[in-house]
Amino acid sequence: MKKQKIVAIENEHLNKADSRTIDEIIQALDKIDHIPVYSPDLHWFEQMILNEKQQYQKKLIRDLSLFFIIAAFILTGIIVSLSHKPIVFIVLQAAGIIFTASYTGLRFSRKVNDI
Repeated sequence: MKKQKIVAIENEHLNKADSRTIDEIIQALDKIDHIPVYSPDLHWFEQMILNEKQQYQKKLIRDLSLFFIIAAFILTGIIVSLSHKPIVFIVLQAAGIIFTASYTGLRFSRKVNDI
């Protein structure tokens, strides 16, 4: 039983062009295989990971310190305004709620308009 080609090539020129293309691809891949590959040693990777961990820890400590300082100022302001002038506390709370609602509404409307 004779095998039949799936796609019949009517033009001999196309067959030769395909053969040349396949040969060029094979030659290019052979050239790529002969390129030397440098891979760093294990010590270099370990040192890089150690440096990244140290930078991450420094950034974490800095961010947590900043967070706690800002939180202390905010809580101090809230406690002072609540104990001395409750009306100031209520106004600040209302302003915060209005700001949050308007900001959320604007962001939502921009998302809807972008879609």
